[in-house]
Amino acid sequence: MRERISIILLIGFLLVGTLYFHYAEEWSYADSFYFSTITLTTIGYGDLHPSKDSSKIFVSFYALFGIGFVLYTLGSIIGERIVNHGVNIHRVVSNAYDSGYGTLLKDRKRLINSKINKGLMKRKLLEEGRKW
Repeated sequence: MRERISIILLIGFLLVGTLYFHYAEEWSYADSFYFSTITLTTIGYGDLHPSKDSSKIFVSFYALFGIGFVLYTLGSIIGERIVNHGVNIHRVVSNAYDSGYGTLLKDRKRLINSKINKGLMKRKLLEEGRKW
């Protein structure tokens, strides 16, 4: 639900910028939307720029508040997706562990560790034998 509200507010924010630049700078709707998007995403190619003092003041506050809002919106959407993905992975691993695979994994780990330990012991014995 928060995602939808954030996206709707983001679209509204872009719409405000688009309408303002269309009427204040007399740009086309496409150019106004493009400039609003480029400003809020901090790309700023520099091909369009406000020419009137009122537009410069507006874009200063628009960028100041808008960039933070865009970052919050994208961060919350991406963060929620990552958390949900992590919960799903945890659920799968827990189910696998609870269904008996956990003991197989433990046995496999013990087997691997015992092979490693045997190899290390052989190496240590060989090194000790060389010293004698």
